[in-house]
Amino acid sequence: MGIGIKSLVVASAISLFAPLASAGSAVLTLTRTTLTNVSDAAGLWQHQAGDIFKGGVKVGQYALHRRVTTGGTTAPLNTAMTTLTLFFATAAGSAPQNITLQGAHDFGPGNFRGSVSGASNRFSWIQGADATYASLSGGNLSLAISWTGASQLTLP
Repeated sequence: MGIGIKSLVVASAISLFAPLASAGSAVLTLTRTTLTNVSDAAGLWQHQAGDIFKGGVKVGQYALHRRVTTGGTTAPLNTAMTTLTLFFATAAGSAPQNITLQGAHDFGPGNFRGSVSGASNRFSWIQGADATYASLSGGNLSLAISWTGASQLTLP
């Protein structure tokens, strides 16, 4: 086998097994309007909700809950299981298009790491996308979602 063919075979094999690069991303600002802590015998629930902004324009609302389980997610981790659902504005009288993320919240720096676990039909292409958020002032969050696939796909 010639060097050119060997190179082609190696390059093809590498391309098959190389991870896909992130093709698209969106950064949303989650502006908190409410935060309620609910303690129980097993730990703590945190319920948070507010508005979603993209580039300064309100595009929807969100609901977030965190679960701290005493003895399981407390010291030394200081973390919580987190579910965050984004509801995007739709016509009145219809259920909103939505995306749900799941992952872990670190109470130290106030950040999150997870992925998109579910989405309504309009956003089904984003399932499995990586997601992170970082705390901003006033309890607001900067949410970044990055996905593989077509770069022209976008969130509202």
